[in-house]
Amino acid sequence: MSRYPQRELGEVLYEDAQMVTLEDDSKYAITGIYSFGRGLIERPRIMGGETAYERMARIRTNQVVMSKLNAWEGALAVVDPRFNETYASPEYPVFSVDNAHADPRYIKHLIAWPELWERLTPRGSMVRRKRTTPRTFLATEVPLPDLAEQGRIADKLDAMLATVATTATAAPQQESARLLAIGGLDRALTRWSQGTVRVDATCKQINDTVHPGDDPSPAKEFVGLEHIAPHFGQRIGARPLGDEKGRKFRFQPGDVLYGYLRPYLNKVWVADRHGLCSVEQYVLRPNGHMPAELIAAGLRAKATLDTVKEHTHNLQLPRLRSGLLMAMEIPDIPQEHHEAALLNVRAWEQKAHALNSLQRQRDDLLATLGPTLLNAAFSGQL
Repeated sequence: MSRYPQRELGEVLYEDAQMVTLEDDSKYAITGIYSFGRGLIERPRIMGGETAYERMARIRTNQVVMSKLNAWEGALAVVDPRFNETYASPEYPVFSVDNAHADPRYIKHLIAWPELWERLTPRGSMVRRKRTTPRTFLATEVPLPDLAEQGRIADKLDAMLATVATTATAAPQQESARLLAIGGLDRALTRWSQGTVRVDATCKQINDTVHPGDDPSPAKEFVGLEHIAPHFGQRIGARPLGDEKGRKFRFQPGDVLYGYLRPYLNKVWVADRHGLCSVEQYVLRPNGHMPAELIAAGLRAKATLDTVKEHTHNLQLPRLRSGLLMAMEIPDIPQEHHEAALLNVRAWEQKAHALNSLQRQRDDLLATLGPTLLNAAFSGQL
C-alpha cells in the first residue's frame, strides 16, 4: 500500500503525437520499443516509400512512447536525447509530460515499474489481444506525490539504479565461467596427452533412426539440444516420449551426443541413459581408444571449438558436417593416463560449475534489485 495519493496518469500526461506525412524519397530514423522497461530501440533508417505507413510520429526528448500491443509487458519508454527527432509507428501513441505537475525522471521510473504493467493488463477470458489504448493508459491510477517529492524520489532512484548497473557491468559475467570451463579443458587434457588423434579413431557415428510409430525401446525420454547446457557438458532436462513427430536418433549410456546445429554453442554430453535425441545431434559411440568422458572433453575444449567456428562462421545457419567433425583432432591420451586425466577434467569442471552457479545466483539477485527499489519508492518507503 502506498502512502502517496493514487491519481490518474492523465493528470500529468497528455497525448501529443506530432504526426508527419512521409515522403517516398526522404530518409527517416525509426525508433522501436523494447519490452520489460528496457527502453527504446534504434532501428535502421528507411526511405518513406519503404513502409506501408503514410504518416509516423516525430518524437521528442522527455516524451513518453507506448506500444499499444505490448504496454502490458513493459513496452513503455521516456525518450532520451539520443532518440530526439526520430520517428515512431502510429501503433506507438506519444504523450508529453506536464512539467508543472510531474518530473520526467519520476515518470521514467514509474513506467519501468512492473506493478504499472500489471495494472495495464486487460482482464477477462475473452481478451485475445492485450492492447492498451491511450484512454486506458491515461486512466490508470498510479502513485503521484507532489512535484518536490517526485524530484526527491527520482534523485534517489537515479543514484541507486546507477550503482546497481555499475555493479552488474563490473562483475564478472557468466561468460567468464564458460571461458574458464573450455580453456581449462585444454590444459587438463594436454597435460596427459601424447599428440592428437582424429575423432573417427576414437568413436563411430551411430545413425540408429527411429521414425514416428516405431518402437523406441529401450528409450523412455527425449533429450534435445534445448536440454544440453552450452559449454558445460551437462544435461539440464529431458521429456518423456509420447506422440513423437519426425525421425529421431536412438542413443545408449556411454554415447557422446554432439550438437552440430549452431555448433558454436558447444553442446556436448555423455549419455547416462537410453533415449532419443534430435537429428541435429550426432551420436558418437566410443570404440575403447579413450573413455567417452575424455572424448567429450576434447570436443568441448577451446582448441576444438575454435576450429569449429572457423569452419562454420560464414554460414547463415551454422551446421558442422559429420565429415569435418570426424576428421578433427583432439588430445590423444594413452591408456595409462586415462584415470589421472579424468580426475583432472572432473576437478576442473567442478570448479567451473561452481563459479557458474555463483555468477548465476549473483545475476538473479541483481535482477531483483531494480524492481525491489521501485516497489519501495512508489510505496513511500524510499
